[in-house]
Amino acid sequence: MLLSVLDQINLTPFDKDAPSFLLKLKADQKLDYQAGDWLTVKGKNPSSLVTRLMGMLGLQPNHLVSLRRQGEVTVEQALTDYLELTLLDPAILNKLVRQYNYQAWSSRAEMQAYAQNRDIVDLLIAFPDLCELGVEFLALLSPLAPRYYSIASSPLAYPDEIHLLYKAIRFQREDRQRVGVTSDFMSQVRLGDLLQVEIKPNPHFRVPESLNTPIVMMAAGTGLAPFIGFMQQRIMEGAHSKNLLYFGETHRASRFLCQSMLEAWQQQGALDLLTVFSRDQVHKSYVQDLLLQNQSWLELWQAGATLYVCGDKTGLAKGIEQAIKLVWCKQYNWEIEAADQAWLEAKQLKRIQLDVY
Repeated sequence: MLLSVLDQINLTPFDKDAPSFLLKLKADQKLDYQAGDWLTVKGKNPSSLVTRLMGMLGLQPNHLVSLRRQGEVTVEQALTDYLELTLLDPAILNKLVRQYNYQAWSSRAEMQAYAQNRDIVDLLIAFPDLCELGVEFLALLSPLAPRYYSIASSPLAYPDEIHLLYKAIRFQREDRQRVGVTSDFMSQVRLGDLLQVEIKPNPHFRVPESLNTPIVMMAAGTGLAPFIGFMQQRIMEGAHSKNLLYFGETHRASRFLCQSMLEAWQQQGALDLLTVFSRDQVHKSYVQDLLLQNQSWLELWQAGATLYVCGDKTGLAKGIEQAIKLVWCKQYNWEIEAADQAWLEAKQLKRIQLDVY
């Protein structure tokens, strides 16, 4: 499916290293999606990375190669549109072991550890003899996969639009500028450009059917995305119960995403908003700390609320889980085993829903 770019709003114009955007995409018909669903976006590899790899491998841009599913394309097209370059797939290392007798990794765990935070250029720098493979090296590469983004809108409010909230991933490592392939690509789109996308249902992340059920939403950064859609849906449906959001970022002045929207809902009485900004004080504080400091969520939980978490699974989500269990143990005089069991049961009953990555 192709959607056209309707609008692109830079939410953090003073953060040049990793700006966050609200991207609005439009269709010429009503779209079939729900708040909480994902949109996959097909990106393109940056031209600087493509040029560097062609140089390292001694390849000509217009040389023709055959790719599975794509047929015959030029080297430049293959590296730009169809092959994964910014991530190092451990499967490539496995191919090097099996097909070329490399001995650098003796187990799958070692391959996964080595591939972490590396890209294809890193591999060629570490093993320069691979450059001698030339065009043969392309057969080792994985297909460029679409990236998943939580939809930041509701079809009740925008039946023919889909909004995305995302950060353009850019960082420096080992004297090289790295980028997130799709987020960097999207940050450079212009109005009217067409993006190749697919809607992916997320049936395990849904607002309650009952308008009387309170909801507690917890997110950091662009993990806020699905909760924008949740709030639009709750407001359009005229939900009768409370909507509580715990939101965290680094700096209030420069990274308070969707501030005007959230504060407008707060002023309307539609949203209870609690925020924390980790680097605005000497001691860093995060969403999980805010849950301990302000336990408004507990009263709603006892009133039958559904809890939602969206964001990083190892940092944010794990921290939130630990904070909630700690409060439960103190509130109900439980041992940790009882809290663990209550967490599992709540997930099974969908009173706790996670969209983590």
